[in-house]
Amino acid sequence: MSLGFASWVVFILNQAGSSSILGQRIAHQSWIHLSILYTLTQPAFIHWNIANGGLFWFIFPCFLVICNDCSAYYCGNRWGRTKLINLSPSKTVEGFVGALCITVLFGYIASDVLCRFDSLLADNNLEIYDNIRYHGVIMALYASIFAPFGGFLASALKRSTNIKDFAGWIPGHGGIVDRVDCQLFMAIFTYLYYQRIVNA
Repeated sequence: MSLGFASWVVFILNQAGSSSILGQRIAHQSWIHLSILYTLTQPAFIHWNIANGGLFWFIFPCFLVICNDCSAYYCGNRWGRTKLINLSPSKTVEGFVGALCITVLFGYIASDVLCRFDSLLADNNLEIYDNIRYHGVIMALYASIFAPFGGFLASALKRSTNIKDFAGWIPGHGGIVDRVDCQLFMAIFTYLYYQRIVNA
């Protein structure tokens, strides 16, 4: 791996005729690494969550992210006045805070409802679901505070390529990609939280 990296560095330095070409090649390499990180690590963590904890640990985090994204969109359109980030004028502080409150309430209720379906749970340690509402609130807080940064990254990618929306499959939400961009951080957090806290 190190030899391959060293060979690549020598290759681009010898082939680059100007600093702009060198910048383009380094940007291209950054895109490749980001794509690999996004498409390979996330499925690996999702697979581990399902294999060890059951489908609950895949479905529940997905619902949290979807709830947070839809709530932020609704609250931002309804009450949004203060810009959250300069990159996207539609992302507001009111939308962020409103989504946090709604997602935490949803996490508290949905965690208890979902864990009643035995088919979603792994049989190895059912006692961990005694405190599922507590775990649901913690995961909802993470989904509300940190997971949206996956969406902010997607917004940065869209702006850098002059694309308004990734797709039009779900009008008003930037397409189906807006349902998965926050999952990058959520899958990793779920893995660590389940392994270190829930099933410790």
